Amino acid sequence: MASTENAAPPPLRALPQRNKGLVDGEIIAAAVLSVSLVALSTYGRRGYRHPALRFVAWGSSIVFLPLTSSIISFLLSSTQDILPENKTCNKKSLLKEEFHECKPVVQDMWTVLLWTALILTIKCNADVAAAAVTAAAAMPAGGDVSVDGQRVSSSPWGLAFHYVWLGWLIAICFTLAGWVENLKRAIFVAFCALGLVKLALKQAALWSAGGSFALGKNARLIAGYMAQQVASDEPVPRYIVMGETKKHVEETVEGYRIKRDALDNRFSSLVTLDRVWRLAEHGSGILAERPGLRDLCLSYSLFKLLRRRLSGYPLADARSGEALDFVLGGMGGAASDADRVFRVLVDELWFASDFYYSPIPLCVFGGWCAALNYLCSVLIIAGAVAVGWIYLAKELITDSIPYQVITVSLLVVVVLVEAWEVLAGVCSNWTKMALLGHYIRHEKAWRKSSCVHAAVAAVLRLRPATRWRDKIGQNSVLEPRRFRRRTAGLLSEKLYSRAGLMMSVPVSQAVRDAVLRSLLSSYGRMDDKGSAPAAARRVGGKVDWALYGGDGSSSSSNTELILVWHVATRLFEMKSTSASPDMIAASHLSNYFAYLVAAAPELLPDSAEWSKKRYEEVSEDSRAATTTEKVFSAGRFTICRHGSFTRCCFLPLEIGH
Repeated sequence: MASTENAAPPPLRALPQRNKGLVDGEIIAAAVLSVSLVALSTYGRRGYRHPALRFVAWGSSIVFLPLTSSIISFLLSSTQDILPENKTCNKKSLLKEEFHECKPVVQDMWTVLLWTALILTIKCNADVAAAAVTAAAAMPAGGDVSVDGQRVSSSPWGLAFHYVWLGWLIAICFTLAGWVENLKRAIFVAFCALGLVKLALKQAALWSAGGSFALGKNARLIAGYMAQQVASDEPVPRYIVMGETKKHVEETVEGYRIKRDALDNRFSSLVTLDRVWRLAEHGSGILAERPGLRDLCLSYSLFKLLRRRLSGYPLADARSGEALDFVLGGMGGAASDADRVFRVLVDELWFASDFYYSPIPLCVFGGWCAALNYLCSVLIIAGAVAVGWIYLAKELITDSIPYQVITVSLLVVVVLVEAWEVLAGVCSNWTKMALLGHYIRHEKAWRKSSCVHAAVAAVLRLRPATRWRDKIGQNSVLEPRRFRRRTAGLLSEKLYSRAGLMMSVPVSQAVRDAVLRSLLSSYGRMDDKGSAPAAARRVGGKVDWALYGGDGSSSSSNTELILVWHVATRLFEMKSTSASPDMIAASHLSNYFAYLVAAAPELLPDSAEWSKKRYEEVSEDSRAATTTEKVFSAGRFTICRHGSFTRCCFLPLEIGH
């Protein structure tokens, strides 16, 4: 009888060509979907503005996981056809032909598993951020059901289900790839589990924030507190900065109120603006060393007042000029500084923009929750580097160049996204406010350690990511192409919007000074003639309609006044040879208001649709005049009033001023 040692190995059962082609096609489709999901997820909320993009993102997310499962099912069945029963793809226990045949199948399987894990890690950041700010408006009387008194549309169970499904796929594939040590496969499993841990941590932070008086119920609390403080005559407004907790709040028939003992206690954990100013002016700590930090506290308190208004709560201090008087009065200084006033307002809007539109929901983190979140991000970065090395060094990825490029690209994106979250969190104004709040409440304890004090001071010097570009949009009714971007195509306006197609200019110092002078004059704080408050000097307050062909008997809308003065300013600018700071400021502001009418009419008091219609009428008149009169450069035009609305009239009448 022939020796079994010399017997030929049994023939391998090849995978049917039809199934192999189907698997290859599905892997290619998974690669395309993974790239699409990463592109949309890392682009942030701006990627979901257009309905078509939202549909693509939703469809890709729905299809990707079932497609991954289908691929792995085909590959598992392939290994069962190739390998003997109860065998794993191990070069030591399999014949050379068997190992050579099964290795590419297992490599494809683990490559798709890695893609799924990386996609879920990236989507976790994007989807949780969207859940933190994507809200369906709820009436204030309906209760504080989540952040800012609005209903959060969150889907934590969907993401958790995806991770459970991924865990099941890993479990059934774990025994394969026997040529890789168990420790290295366990590192891959731990890396996938970190994504689930971070998802749970973020959801816990969201749920906790929804019921807190410092965030979720803050708009309602601030509304009640401002009604409580409406008659206050303190030199520094007693606005709440931070530290709101349940022990400071009492619920009355009129709503939430702050307990009096919390306000009267100078060492309370509730921090108010007057306490910040007192420490900055009479203390010797960080607030005294860096005056800009107290302005940041002012911006944060003003942001809370703005949230109250955006949430629809009644404004008990609607007619009070306390905040405006304090800001225009120099914020405790001798005189108003335009740069300082703009910085306070920019930081206030930064908080609002970051709260509603940031791709990273930093506002919901605080204390140990923030520290654990950053720790998870660091571990994910380390895990991505380790998994990438395992896949390349242990040949868990095929030699296919496209597969390797996609895998490495996804790993790099995960590292960058997590690193950006840590960096943005440490440098953000939210972190600064959390540190400042803890520092104010425990100043003596913090100052005992010079190292801790220096570390806190170093963090407070970090600058957050800039959201304010320090630019204002520009547009001209008379010269619309002058401020247009060179973006061709029929879908340009759909993709970029009117605002995106218009150019902008930096906010010059002349504009800042002019705006501050106008505010001071309008609210009676500055009068060139030393007369009484000039409340009537607001735009259009003293228009002599006799100069413009009308008697002023009928009221004019804000849009009409803006267009009238814009055209008048532009005509005078074309005629004048002066380039004084006042002329530059007038030109930039006039073009900016024309930009608002054309690109952002919803920011004006008038109806947005009505403003659009009026702008189109004036633009049509200006185009008709410039093509028929042919005297556009002569500057011999004026503005007339026809009936109940204002129109641009181009008549041969010299402009006298």
